[in-house]
Amino acid sequence: MENLYNRLASFLKEADLRPVEPEEKSSSSEQNTSFSSTFLIELIHRIKNTLASVKKFILISEDKFDDKELWNQSLNMVNQDIKKMDTVLNSLLNYISINTPFVKSDTLNIILEGILEANEKLINHKKIKIIKKLEKGLPGTSMHDEQVRYILNSILQYAILSTPPHGTIGFLIKSPEGQKETPDKKILPKNNGAYVEVDIGFMGNNKPSGQSENSSGKEEEINLILELVKEIIQKNRGTMTFQIDRKKPRTLITLKLPIERRKVIYYEPISI
Repeated sequence: MENLYNRLASFLKEADLRPVEPEEKSSSSEQNTSFSSTFLIELIHRIKNTLASVKKFILISEDKFDDKELWNQSLNMVNQDIKKMDTVLNSLLNYISINTPFVKSDTLNIILEGILEANEKLINHKKIKIIKKLEKGLPGTSMHDEQVRYILNSILQYAILSTPPHGTIGFLIKSPEGQKETPDKKILPKNNGAYVEVDIGFMGNNKPSGQSENSSGKEEEINLILELVKEIIQKNRGTMTFQIDRKKPRTLITLKLPIERRKVIYYEPISI
């Protein structure tokens, strides 16, 4: 247990360092799109914008036409041509989408960034500092994205309630330490381990800030958050450990979420 405390203390010392910049949410798809496809997509959007500008220009030019019937006929012709071209361009975009599959990675990082952004107002209200060390290139978990979102959001809510104003909450997402030995005695790289580890550390205990020592009922209600999270993780063959040093006080929550071993291919949604 002391090793866990030492790791947390070392981790939280980095609070004075510059936080890691958020990762680009679209990096996984962009990295797997060829240069030619990227160029075509940008070109198509430029053409669509140009067509929209042409239509807008014609609409504001109505007062310059003396013959209203001729203007209406011209406008209808332009609208029909723009619709045809727009249909062709949409079809080309869909063609590119279904021909550029990608394998999602860094899903945990992306979900965490979204959760932190959604809770930004609450975090700023307590003047809590967030530090992150998010390893890149990690595989996704076998859990559904919404389950992962629920888990991380629930733990963040718990940490915010437990952390005093001007405190620090730290997130560390990484591959398993060391290497994993398979049944056939082959050693796999650490990124091919059975799980991805998520550490959430904060200075505070399991008593929500602002509660008195006699508020045991409130503490039990808040602790229920972690019980629900633990149940979901265990149902999905993962683990959650919870360590508290009440003398400091400091808390470390460690999640081990099973990775998705299958190579799942994804496609960008098409326009209909």
